[in-house]
Amino acid sequence: MPIIEKLDKVARERTEDNLAAIIDDNQTVHMANMDIHFTNSTNGVAALHTEILKNSELNQFYRLYPEKFNNKTNGITFRRWLLKCNPELTKLIEELIGQEFKKDASKLEKLTDFVDDEKVLKKLSDIKYNNKKALAEWLKHTQNITINPDSMFMIQSKRLHEYKRQQLNMLYLIHQYFEIKAGHTPKTPITAIFGAKAAPAYIIAKDIIHALLTLSKVIANDPEVSKWLQIVFIENYNVTAAEKMIPACDLSEQISLASKEASGTGNMKFMLNGALTLGTLDGANVEIAEAVGNENIYIFGQSSNQVIRRYNNGDYCAKEWYEVDANIKRAVDFLTSEAMINCGSQERLNRLQNELINKDWFQTLPDFNAYVVRKEQAIADYALNPLEWTKRSLINISKAGFFSSDRTIMEYNKDIWHLGE
Repeated sequence: MPIIEKLDKVARERTEDNLAAIIDDNQTVHMANMDIHFTNSTNGVAALHTEILKNSELNQFYRLYPEKFNNKTNGITFRRWLLKCNPELTKLIEELIGQEFKKDASKLEKLTDFVDDEKVLKKLSDIKYNNKKALAEWLKHTQNITINPDSMFMIQSKRLHEYKRQQLNMLYLIHQYFEIKAGHTPKTPITAIFGAKAAPAYIIAKDIIHALLTLSKVIANDPEVSKWLQIVFIENYNVTAAEKMIPACDLSEQISLASKEASGTGNMKFMLNGALTLGTLDGANVEIAEAVGNENIYIFGQSSNQVIRRYNNGDYCAKEWYEVDANIKRAVDFLTSEAMINCGSQERLNRLQNELINKDWFQTLPDFNAYVVRKEQAIADYALNPLEWTKRSLINISKAGFFSSDRTIMEYNKDIWHLGE
């Protein structure tokens, strides 16, 4: 403790801002503050994340040490998330552009030469379909669940947390349930697949899992809806499951509340394997959108600045949105409907509904309508113009090279570690 007290004294000599203190007035030690004071570099893990750190979350330190702050956008290991889990796609890429991409992911850019080659696009479409059949077979073997590989696979796989907003996806699925019941069927059958785990003490997160499982039963028991819509929750989600899911995905759900996701890496894995992204301008989604172009991604929802402004003003009232929007109210009310309660726990469903109406800390409701519109557009594009969809899929693959962990590590070494110099 005496050493930490000495370091706190040095820090206080540098600034009078109590937010930068190592030991606060309650004698609590802030290790992150100590790190920023006495290390040589502080970085975010996506361009947006770094800007948020500089402008708000760590602004007191940025004003003190602007030279320390830099960005290092996260990356993924292509050895696992392409070469190992999608060998058929790897083989096609080898045939088209050679072997260099395995050591230099930026070489994937050469695939842009083939975006108008219908033979290549047909091969890419066949590979996706084979991966969907493989996932279907794996689910049948592991969970005795039958899914339709001819349906559109929409996958959201990540930690279960309110800021990642699996609950927004759930409300959309309830909306789709009602639309099908009203005779407004989607352009193609939909399979919504979730892979997630919740922290043991995170009650609301576990309530969201329960609600999704309950909704899946309600839909499965309804022959009118089940031929168009299916919900699957992966048991014991892990890397092995991800290696099956990611190559099979058509639409990647990256729908966190803008400003809350530091980077995300699932978005990169899905992109690399040819899924199109449906997402907010959050984390590395921003850089994916810049890489592929707005026409090859489905962006919706509030900006990070809008979200931060709502928090700062304290003016978001979920109940107001619930009371004035009939579609939102219909979806939220369905959580405690007779159909849901007959298949689930009334206590859990009531608690989740109450959370959405009276708190909704991660602003699910303001983004609901924009999410519905963009998702419906993605479904129509997938169903009505499959060749164009596959072309956009190839563009996503070709632009994924930047998101290699090799690039990230080289940047860390060049700008921060200076190993081998």
